[in-house]
Amino acid sequence: MQKRFDQPAMGHLITFEAAARTGSFTRAAVELSVSQPAISHAVRMLEDELGVALFDRRHKGVELTDAGRYLLDQVGLGLTLMDQALREVRTMTQGHQVTLAVSTATATWWLMPRIARFKQQHPDIELRCITTDIDLDLERERIDLGITLGSGDYARFERWHFVDEEVFPVCSPDYLVSHPTLQLPQDVAQTTLLHLEERYRPRLDWAGWLARFGVSPPRAGKAFTFNDYSIVLQAALEGQGIALGWRHIVEPLINQGRLVRPLTQSVTTDQPMYIIASRAGRARADVMALKDWLVQEAAAAINPPLAPGSLRATA
Repeated sequence: MQKRFDQPAMGHLITFEAAARTGSFTRAAVELSVSQPAISHAVRMLEDELGVALFDRRHKGVELTDAGRYLLDQVGLGLTLMDQALREVRTMTQGHQVTLAVSTATATWWLMPRIARFKQQHPDIELRCITTDIDLDLERERIDLGITLGSGDYARFERWHFVDEEVFPVCSPDYLVSHPTLQLPQDVAQTTLLHLEERYRPRLDWAGWLARFGVSPPRAGKAFTFNDYSIVLQAALEGQGIALGWRHIVEPLINQGRLVRPLTQSVTTDQPMYIIASRAGRARADVMALKDWLVQEAAAAINPPLAPGSLRATA
């Protein structure tokens, strides 16, 4: 049976990479803790096996040939990937911190009120939370899990449903009292709207939300625009106007009586939010423990446990 990888010895490739990268057989010998003749011999054997010269030997040193420069690029990339994979495999059986990337608003209003429960269930897992409103490259940034909208290109990652994207207007109780005629979407268009300026990806905005009900956005009027959703919510809490509320974020504030829904209408998009895991992360038990907890918490928020002896109403 033919071997899958019938290639030069790994040691010769490592020796070549060191010599090519440092530009010197002598410096490569120091780096690899071998003699200079050993470096020269290994490179010569690699050249003989490949049938091409990798270095031009000169009186004052060596210089890569075109073939040598190409091989250095490819071998260097391969060795870097191998080194990264080995480092990640070593950490799979070691307890260490789990890194989660999440938006600032989700971290502030959804994750933080719940994180104590995770620590109670998993006291040995250290959570590192990175807040970001852009989709990061999990592999490059060494992030284990991310929570993101479903419109991205996540073919490289495994993903799990987190929450549906359900959006509806919210405001403070005092604001609703001062605007008693709010009943329909067209009524909202006549109030002060709090806008989110989305800089990185398309999100449902007031124009899109109102359009679902056949209402055109006002051409002019009172409005505030912010570039951070946490500030949008804070403005709504302060009674500055009406904001679009993503259910998983604003529902706790509604349950606490700090925000109210002036209308019953809501929009559920075809872009649910997902939890995504890097290839290394999904092989680790501590990362999957966090993923399972996030999924369970999201499900519990939608279907809270019943009090003893109570019955859940059905439509």
